[in-house]
Amino acid sequence: MRKMFMERKQQELLMRAFTRAANAVMIADRQGRIVWVNQALCRLSGYDEAELLGQTPALLHSGEHEADFYRGLWDTILAGQPWQGELIERDKQGRRYTVSQLITPLFDDSGAITHFIAIQHDLSAQQGEREKMEHLAYHDSLTGLPNRLHFVDRLNRAIAAAARQGGMLAVMFLDLDRFKAVNDTLGHAIGDRLLVSVAERLTGAVRKSDLVARLGGDEFTVLVTDLANAADVDSVARQLVAAVGQPFAFDHHPVQTHASIGISLYPRDGDCAELLLERADEAMYRVKAQGGGGYGHWQPALPR
Repeated sequence: MRKMFMERKQQELLMRAFTRAANAVMIADRQGRIVWVNQALCRLSGYDEAELLGQTPALLHSGEHEADFYRGLWDTILAGQPWQGELIERDKQGRRYTVSQLITPLFDDSGAITHFIAIQHDLSAQQGEREKMEHLAYHDSLTGLPNRLHFVDRLNRAIAAAARQGGMLAVMFLDLDRFKAVNDTLGHAIGDRLLVSVAERLTGAVRKSDLVARLGGDEFTVLVTDLANAADVDSVARQLVAAVGQPFAFDHHPVQTHASIGISLYPRDGDCAELLLERADEAMYRVKAQGGGGYGHWQPALPR
């Protein structure tokens, strides 16, 4: 009698622990029908207990995983083995969230599987932190534009695609004329606002498929892909020069700047990211030497 009492107390203790656990918990029968959930799962999924009971976990599927993913999961647990991995689920409002899930088979006295218990740990906050850190690693903190690391990565992939398809792309190296004078006369706060505004104008002057990045200081780069011919990039360059050349005003301070743009083309001027950037930079300095406020293509040095 005492043994039965102790077993019942242990079962009650275990049920209270699962009920009040911070992690989401569900129990399903062998056919996958949900027979018990705790409040943490209800909070995470947005469903009431009554809405979950009798359903299968498919109610929470986000569509992010292929059928083979779930087939492998079921093959594992039906073989009597625990399964552990990350899942992207969807709550009642359609919001996707990421969980780390452990599913453990439960057996009767004869060794047959009767139920499965799934324990989920919400990774959404960690996922958000990872995405934030990744964004900071690949984007400029002032303008929000992609940074050099991001630009070079995209450029390398664009070169590989153009090589496969026999396509053409352009790299533009853009520098603002007389930017130091803005900082010196109006202060760095105005200079920073100018950089943000220039970034917005550059982004608005190119196609969504093109990429504008800030390398640092007043240096920007633009990747233009899928060019039909070399003349197409000239049209883009003219748009960028015109966009930057329109006057700015910050706190009633008129600011005028212009863009000097150097252009290199793949495959004509180089076959790797480093060389294309270097030659676009050389072309930009040649434009500056000629007075700035325009664009020019890279040209090989004349033999002496």
